[in-house]
Amino acid sequence: MMKIVQTSRGKVRVPAKREGAPETVIFNTSKHLARMGHKVVILDRKYSKDDLSIDCVEDVKIARLDALQVRFGKSPGFIRFVLAELNIALFALKVSRYLRRNRQNIDIIHLHLTVIGLILVLLNRRLRSKMFYTCHLSHWALATNELSTLERITLLLDSYLMRRVKRVIALNDLAKESFIYRGKVKAENIVVVHNGVDTDFFNPNIEVEGTVKRYGLEGKLTVLFVGRLAEIKGVEYLIKAANIVVNEFRYRDTLFVLVGSPTFLAVDKSITTGEMLSFTRRYQLENNIIFTGSLPSEELRTLYTAADIFVLPSLGEGDPLVTLEAMASGKPVIATKVGGIPRQVRDGWNGFLIDPADERQLAEKIKHLIDNPDERERMGLNARRYAEEEFDWRKVSERLLRVYES
Repeated sequence: MMKIVQTSRGKVRVPAKREGAPETVIFNTSKHLARMGHKVVILDRKYSKDDLSIDCVEDVKIARLDALQVRFGKSPGFIRFVLAELNIALFALKVSRYLRRNRQNIDIIHLHLTVIGLILVLLNRRLRSKMFYTCHLSHWALATNELSTLERITLLLDSYLMRRVKRVIALNDLAKESFIYRGKVKAENIVVVHNGVDTDFFNPNIEVEGTVKRYGLEGKLTVLFVGRLAEIKGVEYLIKAANIVVNEFRYRDTLFVLVGSPTFLAVDKSITTGEMLSFTRRYQLENNIIFTGSLPSEELRTLYTAADIFVLPSLGEGDPLVTLEAMASGKPVIATKVGGIPRQVRDGWNGFLIDPADERQLAEKIKHLIDNPDERERMGLNARRYAEEEFDWRKVSERLLRVYES
């Protein structure tokens, strides 16, 4: 039996109910590792005075640490970034104290994300031999000349962190190569473990009648996007593609549903809701695009099932969960050939791979699937089967355990 600690960033409650890909990875791998008989603890913060110090959710023990948290309310963008990172740093101090107090009862310390990982590595030199780090940053997929100064600094800090832990877990092979050649991390210290999906929760057979009525999907061909409203997610190109589909190809009954909120990550260039609405008005797409904001998981999964096509036109990615969730929901996926997506999407089999920043190509693939409902169905069935066979969280957790044991 291994004694494993996984650290959240203390920013999104574990388990995540809305946004929070790293928190989703932490919770699901912890759940399955615990069910294999290992002793697993997730470290998260208390988000309210009613939170228990020790919580147990689906066989997972969660220690909620009482860390100071600065409230930033409606502060402007840059101040929000700064205060959010300060909160992570304050949480990291509590995590560091927990790790030192319990070091004799810990075999594995699994870190996620740069800021908290860097602080814990710097404060706990003697524990580095127990530390594993999963890099979730999609910016490693971008060329250096595409990065802002802040993004370059973030990657420098990330590479410093990677060189000081026992193992680095990359989410895809391209990220591994980037860590080696740009981050100067030793190849033998990097392993690839892809993300997974809960194929019971996301599935094609759930009831969607209420969702169809709520969003007016009846009689519409629905194209779904899920992700942060940030430049790196390619949302601008999706709206331009929608313009081509609706106004040039004349598919007036096509509805584009965009689920997500403007980003508050310091390394992202955010696109505000106002900017999105401006794009929509410019192309006269007010009746063809819906912005839902972020949604709870229970509602999101019904949208996956109710949609006809899923798209992810990102400029850079790690190993996106949303494509796997769409696949598990039985949907064909059109996505860019970046990061780990080419392993998830087999071109022409369960979807299509396209070049990033190419709205014309995206629009043509959407048109192809609109025109060919039998192909949509075939790809959706393949997507579901592939998700079950390769990406179920249980299988991903077994691969992670082998990394811990190596």
